[in-house]
Amino acid sequence: MFSTNWPRGVVCFGALMLVAGMSQAQESHLSLDDIDKLARQKLVDSMRKSDGAGSSAVGLGSPLAAAPQAPVTASAPAAVKVERKPAPAPKRVIPVSFVGAYSDMSSAYVLYDYQGTTYTAQQGSQLLNGWTVASVNGFEVNLADGKRKWFETISAPVDTPVSFPDSPSVRAITDLGSPLPPGGLASTAPTFVPFAK
Repeated sequence: MFSTNWPRGVVCFGALMLVAGMSQAQESHLSLDDIDKLARQKLVDSMRKSDGAGSSAVGLGSPLAAAPQAPVTASAPAAVKVERKPAPAPKRVIPVSFVGAYSDMSSAYVLYDYQGTTYTAQQGSQLLNGWTVASVNGFEVNLADGKRKWFETISAPVDTPVSFPDSPSVRAITDLGSPLPPGGLASTAPTFVPFAK
């Protein structure tokens, strides 16, 4: 009816678990030297197999004089593959040319030519091509693009005419002390006054 053997069964099961745990804890682990010897032995065996000598050749632990074999050339160690991430493609920035600068009570501003059109930008703001105007010092504009910092010089646009036609309206603009021409400023040709001159 009732069995009194269950305490013995529990003790036997516990003893089995203890023995299994101790045998697992006493399991031998390979040291680095053991792994190195195994790897070298495997390399030598594979080289001998390729030479046709078979696997019954001398092991690494035996002395070298006992091995009457032809010298084996060691192959170059395999290069470790390093995974390289592709570098991001450099972003293409269309440069701007600075054609003028001015300031008011609040800040300094620059005039810049970007793809044939003139824009204005406040000091500290970002231009249309991604550059940032750090500061304006006279005819120099200090720029920043990420960690890169440099300066550009304010200059007249490349396509500005070198000589201006000599007409009364142009003389009235250039000579500010003279009176205005009679009849106002009647111009026959469009006039362009470059900035920063």
